[in-house]
Amino acid sequence: MFEIPDIQLNQYGKPARIMFLAPYAPDAPDFSKKPYTGNGGYPQYHYNIYKAIQDIGYDVVSSSKPYSVQFAKGNVDYVFSLMNRFAMSRPEIFISSYCEFIQVPYLGAPPNIRAIAEDKFLTKMVFRSLELNVPEGIGLSGEKGIPAQAPFPGPYFVKKRFGAASGGIREDRVTLDYVPLEYPAIPSRKMVQAEIEACESLGVAYKEGLTLSAGTMYPVPVLGGENPVILGYVQPKSDKPGSIITEDLKLHDHLGYQLVSVQDMEQDIASDVRKIWSALGPMDYFRIDYRIDFETGERRILEMNICCHLGKSGSICLAAAEHGYSQEDLLKYIIAYSMDRQKNLRQYGTWLI
Repeated sequence: MFEIPDIQLNQYGKPARIMFLAPYAPDAPDFSKKPYTGNGGYPQYHYNIYKAIQDIGYDVVSSSKPYSVQFAKGNVDYVFSLMNRFAMSRPEIFISSYCEFIQVPYLGAPPNIRAIAEDKFLTKMVFRSLELNVPEGIGLSGEKGIPAQAPFPGPYFVKKRFGAASGGIREDRVTLDYVPLEYPAIPSRKMVQAEIEACESLGVAYKEGLTLSAGTMYPVPVLGGENPVILGYVQPKSDKPGSIITEDLKLHDHLGYQLVSVQDMEQDIASDVRKIWSALGPMDYFRIDYRIDFETGERRILEMNICCHLGKSGSICLAAAEHGYSQEDLLKYIIAYSMDRQKNLRQYGTWLI
C-alpha cells in the first residue's frame, strides 16, 4: 500500500517541531488532557493525537487556541491542525489560509480546495462538473428565499452547508413532503445556509443529513501520494431511519464502524478517486462518503472530508489496520507526505517582511 517514512528532520538535523492545534488540544503549562465538556469524545481524541505525534519522536508544542498559529513562523516547522470547529463562521480554512500567509507547511490541503470540501453544496457542483454521480440539491439562504415549488422529487433532507461531525443532523430533518415555509431550527434565518437534497429513486433518509436515497453510507478513506492510496471501504453502523448518521452517533460513536466489500464497484470507485485527485489534489488525506445501493448498482458521492477523524476506532485507522498499518504508521506517512508536498511553499512568499 505505502512505505512508512522516517521521522522528518528540520534544517538543523533535528526532529521537526510541530504545532498541534485542536479545540481540546493540551495547553501549557501542564499539557494535560482537557476535561469532558459535553462534546463527545473530542477531549480524549485530541489528547491521543497529541501524544501519538509526540511518541513518534517529533518535538510538539500544543494549543487549543486558534490564534496560536500567529506564533508559528520562526518557531515551528509544521502545523498539524484539527481546528475544524471553533467560534467563528466557516472556521475550517482559517488555519490553512494563515499558514499560507506565513509560509509554514500545514496539514490538509490548500485553502481553496479545503473550502470546496467544507461547503457541501459546492462540493457537489464541482463533482458534477467532473461527471461524478451526486444527489440532487439546491443551496438556500434567507436572502434568496425558498422556492415555492419542489425543485425535484423527495424525500428531502435539510442541513447546513458547512459543519463538522454531523453537526445539527437529527432524525427529524427528514421529510417526504416539500415544506417551503420553514428551515430547520436555526437561530438566525439570515445566517442560514442549508441544503435540501434528494434522490429520484427510493427515498429513505441518508447519512449525516446529506442525502436522501436508497442504499447505505460507505466512507472511502484515501491517502495522498504520487498516486492516491485507497485504504478500503467502511460502513458506519446506525440504528436510525435510513441508516443516517446523526450528530449523537458521530460525536459519541455509540455503534462504531465495520469493514465491508463494495462487490464489483472497486474499479468505478478508483476511477472516481482519480478524477477527484486530478482536479483537486494534492491533499494529505481525505475521505469520500458514498451512498450505495447494491440492488440497483447505483452509487452517489455525498461529500468529501479533509482533516477528518484519525482516531484508532475511526474509519481511516480501521481500514489501514486491515493492511497491517497502525495509527502511528498513518501519522508518520501523512506528516512526511504533507511536509514534502509543501517543501517549496516559502519560495512564493519571499516578499513578506
